[in-house]
Amino acid sequence: MKKQRLLSRFLLPTIIVLLLLPPLSCLIFKKAAQQYAYSESIRQLQSLQKNILPLMKKSFQNQEQNIGIDISDQVQNFLSKAGQIVHRMGGSAQMMILGSDMQLIYPREEQERESAVPFAKELVSYLQEENISEKEKNAFHYKNYLIYLYEIPTPSVQIRYLILYCSTSQINTWVNQTSILVLAISSVFVLIVIVVLWLTANSIIRPLHWLCQRAYEIGTGDFSEIQTPFSLKELEELRLAMNEMSNQLTRSDQVQKDFFQNVSHELRNPLMSISGYAQGIEAGVFPSSKEAAHTILEESIRLTELVNSLLTLSRMESGQTIPQLSSVLIAEAIEDCLDRVHGLALKNNVAFSVAAFSRKLTVKGEEELIGKVMYNLMTNAIRYAMTTVTIEVTEEKNKVIISVSDDGKGIAPKDLPHLFERCYKGEGGHFGLGLSIASTAAAAMGGELTAANRQDGGAIFTLILQRM
Repeated sequence: MKKQRLLSRFLLPTIIVLLLLPPLSCLIFKKAAQQYAYSESIRQLQSLQKNILPLMKKSFQNQEQNIGIDISDQVQNFLSKAGQIVHRMGGSAQMMILGSDMQLIYPREEQERESAVPFAKELVSYLQEENISEKEKNAFHYKNYLIYLYEIPTPSVQIRYLILYCSTSQINTWVNQTSILVLAISSVFVLIVIVVLWLTANSIIRPLHWLCQRAYEIGTGDFSEIQTPFSLKELEELRLAMNEMSNQLTRSDQVQKDFFQNVSHELRNPLMSISGYAQGIEAGVFPSSKEAAHTILEESIRLTELVNSLLTLSRMESGQTIPQLSSVLIAEAIEDCLDRVHGLALKNNVAFSVAAFSRKLTVKGEEELIGKVMYNLMTNAIRYAMTTVTIEVTEEKNKVIISVSDDGKGIAPKDLPHLFERCYKGEGGHFGLGLSIASTAAAAMGGELTAANRQDGGAIFTLILQRM
């Protein structure tokens, strides 16, 4: 399956969306601007309507109350006041008055009449073909105009229709020109954004390619750190993480080299002893082969212990041995280990001191693994103790804490961080596998094994297991 690149996954969809923005923004702006402009024109017409209609009704209705007043004076008075209102309000709304013969009576000024006459002629032709009564007091569109039409209520033969209108041709021209401007501006803006995105994406992709190359080099064994920092926080965190990985791989590689070196040394010594004594027996160097056979047997036992320890550690670390956790009486596990190390303790003149604790106390674990941990801790304590090894068992919430301490010299500061590493041997150590096995076994049971120095001298190892 072909993998997508970062540019095609992130940048190309973003560019496509950005390219669609100018026409969409232009279309949205055009619709919104048209709607606003038409709404504004209607508002101006309605505002003019609110001022003109009351004047028209006041001027021409209730003729019986205006006896003695010449109708011509009424018309002139209305035209004068209406013209003042139109000029005072300004805006795009205009007024037109047609006589009974459908001739233009208002506007009166020559310049205004020039522009109004062509529209008046077209409108008269249109109105003569339409039912005028249906258009009274209603707005309707005619070509590029929005129109309100009213029949003037007067018996005068001079005037007949009042027309309020607003030209929409300028609206359409303005909206179209502005829409083109919006399209141009948004297109330029989108191009700038695309360029910035492209440069930004490349500024991220180039370091990523370089980090990928460094990761490949780390895989080939070059564990050197990446020294050049990055300005981006995420890339800098990745650099630091890769440096930490390089350091861990360096330590792991060194531990592995030390492991093979130590194992080779531990295997070579007993093998050389066995080979030397076997050759001596063959050559008849030893008057009695019993002593040589005893040495060969001891070295064979030592070799077997080393191989068994390596196999045990390998199985546990690889996950081949899955512990069957159950409830284990901690008192029985400790007593079994005490019985096993009793001879070694007598040989080293070391006494055990076990603090009192509940014999019914149980932990979650596997009896064999707990035995391995306790055996390694006890034999290690016997090796370094001066006179006494102390065992204490305490409870803390849902945990059981088992501590094994000695009254020896304690753990050297340089050895303390490496005690649980494979084949790491401190002063007086044997194979360097016991504590590594104990730590791995504790972790397999969901527990923890720690080491420290006591304030009053000696070392203390603490095994923490879950309580059942």
